[in-house]
Amino acid sequence: MKSPKKILVIDDDLGMIKLLEKWLKVAGRIVLSANTAVAGLIKAREEKPDCILLDIRLPDMDGKQLARQLKTDPQTKGIPIIFITVGIDVEKDKGKELIIVEGDSYRAFAKPLHNPKLLSEIRRTINRRQNERSLNRDDPRNRT
Repeated sequence: MKSPKKILVIDDDLGMIKLLEKWLKVAGRIVLSANTAVAGLIKAREEKPDCILLDIRLPDMDGKQLARQLKTDPQTKGIPIIFITVGIDVEKDKGKELIIVEGDSYRAFAKPLHNPKLLSEIRRTINRRQNERSLNRDDPRNRT
């Protein structure tokens, strides 16, 4: 049996955290949360989640800055990030929006969130990461 995947939600809106916790737990995920960038970075280092849902607007740091830190930290650089933000018009959110941080593109979803689209993207993101890890592990150049 597969172990449940851990999702870290970093958002300063406690109502949004509670909503995501409810959705993700129903979907069989383990949910971790932090309401500041610093707390999120610490939790990401300690817990090594399978995916991070990251708000752009946090009280102590911009979400893009936090994404940059997560991608340069050896302990967290492989963790996929999906942005959640009020910065995207809900009416125009087709589920294909991207946020670019130093050349890396990240999927982004408008708040309020569309549950099925977000859950589908989390599943795809985690599967893509697992497939990449498996390919890297099977590559003979990576054997010692």
